[in-house]
Amino acid sequence: MQKLLAEVLGTYFLIFTGCAAVVVSANNDNAVSHPGIATVWGLAVIVLFYSLAHVSGAHFNPAITIALATCERFPLEKASV
Repeated sequence: MQKLLAEVLGTYFLIFTGCAAVVVSANNDNAVSHPGIATVWGLAVIVLFYSLAHVSGAHFNPAITIALATCERFPLEKASV
């Protein structure tokens, strides 16, 4: 249950911060540049990885995890939190 909660919170905060950067930029006449938005996404991934990787492995993109498990490049047991 702890792994599932870590993954859900990680995915939520990743999407929230990245999309918030885009919305702030759009509402303020492009105050945040494209490199700035990319930096927000990157920093969000780094912060979430360092804070949640020890709990769940930090697989915040379920599509990638499912694809890797399907191609047998990732253990299926770990993919089914």
